[in-house]
Amino acid sequence: MVVDLAFAVVWVAAVSALFDLLRGPTWAYHLSLFAGVVAYFGFFASLEVARDSS
Repeated sequence: MVVDLAFAVVWVAAVSALFDLLRGPTWAYHLSLFAGVVAYFGFFASLEVARDSS
């Protein structure tokens, strides 16, 4: 659960910093935040596959 929180905090901080720097549109900011959900499940699913294959 701590890893989940850390991933979320790092993702939101990175996206916020990027959009503060680039001043992108709000819809792209929200889409990037949502992409964190996809990235989270993709990253941890790939870890599971790597653990199962070894």
